[in-house]
Amino acid sequence: MELNKILLFGLTFLWVCSSNGYSADRQDGKFEPKLFQVTTAETRPNDAVLIRGEYLDKIKTIKVFTLDNGNVGNAEPAYVPLPAEDRLPDTNGTDLRTGPLASYKAKTVDLLQQKEQSLKFIVPEDLKNGVFSVEMTDVNNEKAYFYLNVPIVRWALSEDGECAVAGDYLRVQGKNLLRDKDKAHAVLVPLKGGKNVRCKVTDFFDDFSVSVDIPDNTPLGTYYLYYHNGMGGKTAWSEPLRIDVVSKSPDWWGVKVFNVMDYGAVGDGVHNETAAFRAALHAAEQNGGGKVYVPRGRYMLTGELILSPNTLIEGESKELTHIFWNPLNWDLYELPNSLISGTHHFGLRNLVMWSSRAWGVIMSTGPVEEQGTVLLENLIVRQTGQLSGMIYQVKSNRDQVEAEFHSRWSKTGIILRGKNLKIRNCVFNSAGMYTFYAAGGFVQNCRFERHTTGTNQPYMLVHPKGLIFEDCYKQGDGFGYASSIDESRNLYEARNYIPFDYTNDRECMTLDGGSGGYYGPIKSVEGNIITIPEDAETNQWTENHWNGGGVYIINGTGAGQFRRIRSHTLTKIELDQPFLVQPDATSEISITTVRHHLYFINNEAVDVGAYQLYGSVQNCVISGMTMTRCNGIVGRGSLLYRGKQPEWYIDIVNCRLKEGNYSHWFGIDDRGHSGHQSINLIGSGGTGMSIGTVIRRNMLSEYSYIRTSPGANPDAVTDVIIEDNSFDIAKNAVLLGGNATNTSGVLIHNNRYNEVDKRLETNVAKDSYLVIDDNP
Repeated sequence: MELNKILLFGLTFLWVCSSNGYSADRQDGKFEPKLFQVTTAETRPNDAVLIRGEYLDKIKTIKVFTLDNGNVGNAEPAYVPLPAEDRLPDTNGTDLRTGPLASYKAKTVDLLQQKEQSLKFIVPEDLKNGVFSVEMTDVNNEKAYFYLNVPIVRWALSEDGECAVAGDYLRVQGKNLLRDKDKAHAVLVPLKGGKNVRCKVTDFFDDFSVSVDIPDNTPLGTYYLYYHNGMGGKTAWSEPLRIDVVSKSPDWWGVKVFNVMDYGAVGDGVHNETAAFRAALHAAEQNGGGKVYVPRGRYMLTGELILSPNTLIEGESKELTHIFWNPLNWDLYELPNSLISGTHHFGLRNLVMWSSRAWGVIMSTGPVEEQGTVLLENLIVRQTGQLSGMIYQVKSNRDQVEAEFHSRWSKTGIILRGKNLKIRNCVFNSAGMYTFYAAGGFVQNCRFERHTTGTNQPYMLVHPKGLIFEDCYKQGDGFGYASSIDESRNLYEARNYIPFDYTNDRECMTLDGGSGGYYGPIKSVEGNIITIPEDAETNQWTENHWNGGGVYIINGTGAGQFRRIRSHTLTKIELDQPFLVQPDATSEISITTVRHHLYFINNEAVDVGAYQLYGSVQNCVISGMTMTRCNGIVGRGSLLYRGKQPEWYIDIVNCRLKEGNYSHWFGIDDRGHSGHQSINLIGSGGTGMSIGTVIRRNMLSEYSYIRTSPGANPDAVTDVIIEDNSFDIAKNAVLLGGNATNTSGVLIHNNRYNEVDKRLETNVAKDSYLVIDDNP
C-alpha cells in the first residue's frame, strides 16, 4: 500500500490539506496561516501550546477536543501530518475527523500572545486527557487542524543498525511513545504492496524509547513503520518511518577459531607473546576472519596488534584472561598510534587489558564510509599513566614532551567509528580521549573513568548518527557532542550517572563548537535555490564545504525554519527542499551546523558544571534530569566562532534540580562562575537565537531557579513556556533577563512556589511576558 492511497474520507482529505496552513498565498491578497512548528512535548489539560508559523495573526478562533481512544483494530494506519520546521508538509496524511465536530464537545480557547509568527493557547482544564485535536479558523473562515500527544517516531535501531531484523527486536525512539501500554503497538506496511505486519511492543523504557518485536516470518523488504501509543483512535498513528527489514547478520568473525597457544603463546606473564598473537591474527586474516582465542593466563605484549576485518580477539573470561603491554624502551616519538586497531568488523571480548605509554589503546582506523560493526564486550581496560608518566620522568626537554602530548591529545585513548558499535559491560579507565565518531549502535552498561595522573585530559567526544548510550557511569573532564558540519542526529542518552567534572567550565555535557559559513541577508530565492550577495562576508566558504549544514531563517519573514544544504557555490545554495515560507528582503539567514533529535533522558549529575545545549541544536529533549550542586541546564543559541548558531524548539521537562548552591573553581576567581543552579536560556549575538523552549513540570529547590539571558537584540530569546514547575526556597523563581523585548513572548503559567522571595524579577517590557494562574 502506498502512502498516497491512505485516504479515509475521500476528497475531504484534499480540502483539509489545502487549508491545513500549507497552501499558497491567496491571489486576492489575503494570506492564509502557515504552520511550521507546534508543541510536541507531552501536553495535558491546562497545559499551554505554542504555534510557530507565518500569518498567525489571521487566526480568529481555536477549538480543542479530545479524540476517542477506540479500538484501532486491523484498519490501515492513518495519521495527521504535523507541521515541521525542517521540511515541507507531508501531503499523505488523512482527515483527522471521525465524526461531526459538534459531537466532541469542542472547547473554544483564548488566543494568547498572538503575533504574526506565533501564538499560544491553553488546553481546557476540563477536557479528558488523551490525543487532542486542534481546529483553527482564520479570518476567511477556512480551517486547519493538527494533533497534540500523537506518537512521533524519529528513528529506530536494531542489532544490525538503522534497520529492522526479522525475528529480532527493534528499538524505536521518538516522543509520546509511552501512554497506554496495553494498547500500544506498531505496524509495518509494505512499500510495494502485501500484507501488513503487526508488531508487539515488549519494553517501555520511557516516553522516548520502546522496544518492538519484529515477527520472524516478516518478509524481507522496505516498509513504512507506524506506531500507536494506545490513545486517539484510528487516525492517531505516528507519521511513517521508512525502514528496511533484513535478515539477521551472522557474527562477522564466523566459527573458525585460532588459539594463540597453537602459535607459541605461553600465558605466564613473563614471555613476550607479541609474535604469537600476531601469528594467530595473520592466520585469521588469511582465513578471511575468525576468532583469535586467548585461554586463561597472563600475556605480556610489547607491540601493537592490528585486526583485519572480520576478526575477534576473545578471552576465556575477563576474570581469567589478562593482557598487558610492557613498552620496554619506547620513547615518546616511537609510541604506537594504538595498541589495538582495526578498520572495520572487528571485536574484543572477555579480556582485561592493561597498558601504559601509548597514544591510543583501541582505535578504528578505516575511512568513515567503510566503518561497520565494532564489538567491545566484557572488557576491563586500564590505561595507566599514558604519557604523563614519561613527561614527569623526563628531566630535560619536559616542555617539548608536554607540547607533543597536547598536540596529539585528540588522538589518544579509545577512538571508535562505525554505524554499528556494540560496546557493552565494559570498564574503561583512560588517560586519553573517549571518542565515538559518526557513531551508531549501542553503548550500554559501561563505566568510563578518568585517570588523573599528570597532564591527562580524558574528555569524551561523541558524534552520534543513530546511537543509544544508556545505563553508564561517566566520569571524565567533560562530554561533548560533535559540531561537525555533517550533522549530529538521533541520540538517545538515558539513565547515565555523571559525577565530578573539572575541565574548563566543568560542563558535564556540551554541544560546544561549530562555527558558521555566513549570516546576513539574501539576494534572491527561487524554489530551493538561495543566492547570497556577491560581497557577503563568509567564513570557511569554499565550494561545497558546507554541504550537510543548515540554512536557518533567524529573523524576518519565515523565521523559525531551516533546510539542509545539498550543494553550493560561492553565491548559490541548493537546499534539500524549498522553504514553506520563503525568505525575502526582511529576512536574515544563518548558515551553520545541524544537530537535532538528541534525547537526554533520566540522567543524573552531581557536582559538575552545565548540562548544556550549546550552539546549534533543534528539536531536542532534556527530560527527567536530576542535578545536585551543579551549574544547571543551559540552552544556548549564540554567535559562536563566527557562526550564528540557533537553539530552537527544545523541551526541558520533568527535571529535578536540588541543592542549588554551586561552586566552580573553589575560591580562585570563583565569583563570576559560581552561584545558584538554574535552567538558563541564552540568546546572544542576534535575533532569533533561542526560539520555542518548553520548560515544564520541573522541580527546583534550595535556590535553584529559571532564567533567560538574552543579548541586546530584540527577540533574542522568544516564545518560551514556563509552566507547572515547582519552586521550593529561592531568591527569585523566574528571572527574565534583558530589557525592552530582548526576552519576549514568555508565558508563565500554573507554577507553584514555597518560601520564594520573589516569583518574577524582570526589566523587560510588560507586553513581553504574560503570567496566568500562578499558584501560591
